[in-house]
Amino acid sequence: MHAQPTNELVALICADCDEQLPPTAPEDPEQGRAAGWLRPDPGYYPRPHAPAFITQAPARVPLSPRTRAALYNASAAGTGWALGLYDPLANALADCGHQSISGALTLGVGACLLVAHFWDRRTRHWWPGLAWAARIPLATAVLALALWAPAAS
Repeated sequence: MHAQPTNELVALICADCDEQLPPTAPEDPEQGRAAGWLRPDPGYYPRPHAPAFITQAPARVPLSPRTRAALYNASAAGTGWALGLYDPLANALADCGHQSISGALTLGVGACLLVAHFWDRRTRHWWPGLAWAARIPLATAVLALALWAPAAS
């Protein structure tokens, strides 16, 4: 018995015994994948855990690259806030913002670009822990510029 739209083999009917037999699995795995879109992919589910004496690569948290980058930068900005690096730049933006908004924006964007060009670009290839620590000034400068509110006073 074949399904009409896809002409896929659905069941084998035994003419002698009035019962349906399940269809046999195709010999070629590529043919099985092409036959139907609801067939499971054998590599989708993780393998069971191996015994402790077998060395494996460390397990990675299944996060997308964008989520991983957002957590990386947010934790660096939070650390800069906790260390007190946020306040000097935020105060400088606020003081400059009283005179002119464009001057404060120029100061904030210029500080971000200078830190990114002269510091962060050169420390990005370091060991991951040190590269994260070197990202703190840039993330804090971006946070200060993002949280600066010219109409708040």
